[in-house]
Amino acid sequence: MIDNLPLRTHVYRGLTIEGYSRAAVQSYWRIPELKLGFDMGGSPWSFMGTNTFFISHGHLDHMAALPVFVARRRMMKMEPPTIYVPARIHDQVWKMLNAWRQLDRGRMICNLVPVADGDEFELSRERVVTVFDTVH
Repeated sequence: MIDNLPLRTHVYRGLTIEGYSRAAVQSYWRIPELKLGFDMGGSPWSFMGTNTFFISHGHLDHMAALPVFVARRRMMKMEPPTIYVPARIHDQVWKMLNAWRQLDRGRMICNLVPVADGDEFELSRERVVTVFDTVH
């Protein structure tokens, strides 16, 4: 595996939390056992098997690597990821991906889902993600 970005790892109650965050630079985290990630300020190669990401907000340090992640999964013939984004930026994120489709001359296939405060998404029978507003 290519070691292209820094990762920190912490195990808590049987779940591994790995990623990295540096203010105004990049933020990306995942829980590999759940195939679930949060934010896409960077796209480590080891995150490629993570199919579902929640983006907290539209700042570059939290989603700049989103087009890279989507394009890599397509090139590796993996299923399109599901990306949950705040509803207020959903249209702009689609426009960004469309711009990259034209620049890269490749498809940016993903399930881009708008979310709002209070929305719930069932990951499994035992796990539910509840969306909540944040202040930055």
